Amino acid sequence: MASGGYYLLDTNILLHWLRGSKVCETIDGQFHLTESGFRPLICEVTLGEIEAFAMSSKWGEPRKAKLAEIRTKLVVVDLTDDRIIRAYAELSTLAKEQSLAIFHDKNDLWIAAATRVSGATVLTTDAKAFKPLRDGKHLDAVVLDPHTGWQLP
Repeated sequence: MASGGYYLLDTNILLHWLRGSKVCETIDGQFHLTESGFRPLICEVTLGEIEAFAMSSKWGEPRKAKLAEIRTKLVVVDLTDDRIIRAYAELSTLAKEQSLAIFHDKNDLWIAAATRVSGATVLTTDAKAFKPLRDGKHLDAVVLDPHTGWQLP
């Protein structure tokens, strides 16, 4: 858990929440996202990813309304913060130098930078992108099994 005790949700976690999946129930049971005194964070880029997903999937009004309701329970991290821009540049450079998979997913780099600067722990099912940065120096991340929601080593 992050020293502040709060989490930033990767886009895949937000999708589970929107779907009301068993995976989301398992995640909430472990991390108490809906009961915590802290509202979970999301990166501003996640809003764009979700809107694009909603548009391409032709979401109806009920699902759009659920997204609007969930958004009231989240805090959006603004990407215009100079510290986040700097963290993005540092993480992108590191990923390029070390040939990390996250280098090719710029949205995940923004999510990592927002997590790093906010002092939160990112919750994600994307092991390929985030696991290499979980070294205690670059990022605090919890990688979850995409099928069960249980924490992976």
